[in-house]
Amino acid sequence: MTSLLSRPNAFVGSASRKLQVVVAALAVMAFGLSISVVVAQDDAKKEEGVPGVVASADGWDIHYTYWESPMGKEAPVVILLHGKGQARLIWKALPLAKELAKKQFAVIAVDLRKHGESKAAENASVQAKSDKLSKFDYEGMVLGDLEAIKKFIYAEHQAQRLNMRKVGVVATDMSTAIALNWAQVDWSKKPFDDAPTLAARTPRGQDVQALVLVSPVDSLSGVGTINATRFLRATGISVLLLSSKKVSSETRTATKMYSQLGGSQQDEQDKRIYNIGSDLKLSGSNLLARQPALQAGIQKFLEDHVMKQVAPWKDRESRLK
Repeated sequence: MTSLLSRPNAFVGSASRKLQVVVAALAVMAFGLSISVVVAQDDAKKEEGVPGVVASADGWDIHYTYWESPMGKEAPVVILLHGKGQARLIWKALPLAKELAKKQFAVIAVDLRKHGESKAAENASVQAKSDKLSKFDYEGMVLGDLEAIKKFIYAEHQAQRLNMRKVGVVATDMSTAIALNWAQVDWSKKPFDDAPTLAARTPRGQDVQALVLVSPVDSLSGVGTINATRFLRATGISVLLLSSKKVSSETRTATKMYSQLGGSQQDEQDKRIYNIGSDLKLSGSNLLARQPALQAGIQKFLEDHVMKQVAPWKDRESRLK
């Protein structure tokens, strides 16, 4: 019998086949590993959100982090606003953003101008580059920053990745006044004149269904809240006020807003305005961090007053275009 040693071609052929098997096995392992890496990266994006930037009408780059919802075109939306001197990263430290994303909300955490990454351009004015906040900055947050975020929401809505008819806003200290005024702006927008009857026209606003105001403030330079609260009273919007019972200024402001919004006159069976006080002497995001039950309460409020809102997805592009 002839051995393999005396048949070199046969030996090489056998070794080659074994090598091919090993290479194929390694390739399968590598392919599986690459899939695992991609899946892990996708999971990380879902967990941490995806950063982005939009341009405001007055030239500011407004940075945000976005958690897209798997619900697609029926996904409710929550905008998270930080307090004075903070940034959207505060919502990475608190579990609320991730918990809302797990509940399939589309979540957008925003850096308002002069906060976080939303800084003035190199060629901006001295006032714009100053860290001091003026009435022009506060007005810009309302009419520039949040309107730019609304355009982003509109684009996602038209792409059927969320439902802009179901929007909630969570705001802390400074941004509570910004949120109230922006809600008023949103509800003041007249629909497009693209149909003979008002009911048939394509709306441009009336999308903010609920506000969560943590440690509310009633006035910023050039931006008050009295007109906004009185205006919103007639819209049917839901509001959750959270404050510390041990911070008298917060308690007074929350109580006043509760009254202005019609909280004391509402029907208990159709309750939509809430005023909750905490026994901790803390404010804003610090209050939320130390009392996790408040974050759970916020989530429940948004589920009841935003997610459960009956507002099926509809095309929001004007028929005039």
